[in-house]
Amino acid sequence: MKKNKKNNRAISLRHNYSSSLVIMKKNKKNNWRMKRRRKMLVFGFVFTILLVSVAYYAFTRPNYVTLTVEVSSPHDDARTFITTVGDEGYGDEDGGWAMLQLAPSYSFGVRFVNVTVPHGAKVKDAYVELYSVGTPGHDHPNCRIYCDASDNADNFSVRGVLDRCGRVYTENFTRWNETVSYGKWIKTPSIAPQVQEVINRENWTSGNAIAVLFVSEGLRGYSATFQNYENGYPARLHIVFEKKRG
Repeated sequence: MKKNKKNNRAISLRHNYSSSLVIMKKNKKNNWRMKRRRKMLVFGFVFTILLVSVAYYAFTRPNYVTLTVEVSSPHDDARTFITTVGDEGYGDEDGGWAMLQLAPSYSFGVRFVNVTVPHGAKVKDAYVELYSVGTPGHDHPNCRIYCDASDNADNFSVRGVLDRCGRVYTENFTRWNETVSYGKWIKTPSIAPQVQEVINRENWTSGNAIAVLFVSEGLRGYSATFQNYENGYPARLHIVFEKKRG
C-alpha cells in the first residue's frame, strides 16, 4: 500500500511538473506574442504619424516656380541721356548701335512682356541678366534699379527711361555698384521688392509688361555697357514666385 501511494504521489508530481512546464511555455509564448503585438502597434503608430507629417509638408510647403522672360522687341530696350541742350533736357536712343549704357549722363531700361505672374503672388527672388561688353575702366555700373510703377509698362518708343520722360519709379529700388566681368552674362542684384510692388498693384494682371529701369547715379568714373536685343543678346528677367496649388 505504501509503495503504491509513493508511486501515485510520484506520478502526480511528475504530472504537475509537466503541466507547469506546459503552462510556462504557453505563458512564455503568449508574452512573446503580446510583446510582438505591442511592437507592431508602436511601429504602425509611428509610421502613420510619419506619413501624415510627410503629406502635410507636401501640401503646405510653398510651391515656388521660376518664370523666365526675355526682351522680345526692338523697342523693349533703349537708353536715355541727360543733356543741357533743348527744352526737355534729355534724349532717347534706340537701335542696334545704341547699346545699353550706364555712364554719368546715360541710363537704360529693358521691358518684358507676357509676365505671367498672378496678381499679388509672393515673389521670392527676381533679377535681370545682361550681356556685358564693357572694357577695362568701363566695367563698373553705379546706378539704382527701379521698376516702372505701372500696371502695364509702355515700351521705349512711347516714353524714355527716366522720370523726366514720364516714367514713375517704384518706391523700392536696388543699388548696383560693383565691378563686373565683360564678354559674359551678368546677373544683377535682386530686384524682388520692386517686382513685388508692381504685381501688387490693384490693376496688375498676369501677362502684363514690366519695365526695369537702370538709372545712373551721375557720378564720374563709373560706366558699363551691355548688349541689346537688336544685336542678338536680349536681356532676361527671372522671377521666382509662389504658385498656388490646385
